[in-house]
Amino acid sequence: MRNGTQEFRDKAIKQNHPGFNHPLTFAPLQEKHTDLMMAAIWKSHPRLRNFIGWARYVRSWSNNDFSQFVQDHINDDAPNQHYVFMIGDEMVGLGSLLYAYDNYSVQVALWTVTGFEGKGIGKAIVDTLTYIAFNVWGYPVLYYEHDAQNSSSKKLPQKCGFKFSHSKNVEKFASQESGLWFSWKKERPKGLPDGIFQGRPIEEFTTP
Repeated sequence: MRNGTQEFRDKAIKQNHPGFNHPLTFAPLQEKHTDLMMAAIWKSHPRLRNFIGWARYVRSWSNNDFSQFVQDHINDDAPNQHYVFMIGDEMVGLGSLLYAYDNYSVQVALWTVTGFEGKGIGKAIVDTLTYIAFNVWGYPVLYYEHDAQNSSSKKLPQKCGFKFSHSKNVEKFASQESGLWFSWKKERPKGLPDGIFQGRPIEEFTTP
């Protein structure tokens, strides 16, 4: 029997991503992605450092620092999980599910590689992570959070069906952060098949 994750991937790669000659694919972040990640971060860091704290220091990173960055993400504590998104042989984005407020909620985090903004990739990443959170793991609640000043993130959660939940004050780490964050919320639709939290064996979602 085909497993749930493979069925989802097969559905996602049936057609090319709009405007490209290849489909948008994804895979869990692995060590083999280190060079791709290095190139993507170097290309994107002038934009990322505005709202992502770690990106402020990229100019001083060595090859070992990039390798450690990837390893830290691979070995991240549950429920944190990270996925590379590709079009052909090129990395176009990184998407993550991260701990939110309790053991029954996670949040979406993502960035797209410079040059691939405004091409529907961010929405595709959010939709993919939503599927993983709800259909695979069975989380009851998914959040999307962003700095109030981050104009590129303001419309995306609404396009993906999130509803405004609350705002919160946070410590500022990046150059253009305001310290005020908006939180958007999406609840797991009723009627979905059981996920891992509902008792479905994790092996059914493991891709060989």
